[in-house]
Amino acid sequence: MVQPLSHISIFILVLISYLTILSEGKILFFPVRHVHLKNNLGDGINLQVHCKSRDDDLGIHNVTYGGDYEFHFRVNILGTTQFFCGLVWNGNLHHLDAYIHQRDKGRCSPDCFWTIDTNQACLYNYHTRSRDCTPF
Repeated sequence: MVQPLSHISIFILVLISYLTILSEGKILFFPVRHVHLKNNLGDGINLQVHCKSRDDDLGIHNVTYGGDYEFHFRVNILGTTQFFCGLVWNGNLHHLDAYIHQRDKGRCSPDCFWTIDTNQACLYNYHTRSRDCTPF
């Protein structure tokens, strides 16, 4: 006969195993998010994009005028996923918080579409059906 304490021990062991499997913080029922950064700086102006999260460095990408850089990920189990990007054009560096889960979970559905202009970055907000712009 199995003792009640043994049931608790088995439950704890299964729970620890489950959490270990999820150690990277990714869980399947969380949606995949796609972030798009469109270069709208003007003809002949290239955009250099370097995006990172706490765990991932996505490298440097060059985007020509009218082009689009896209990356995707799953939100972590804690809902604390963030990606930030360094944007360079004409020798000037600008910073963009490209995805902050608590801020963007209602604005992106499931895609985040950013347009990068010379003086601002604008995210299409699916909830309000308008653009939310952040000046540089």
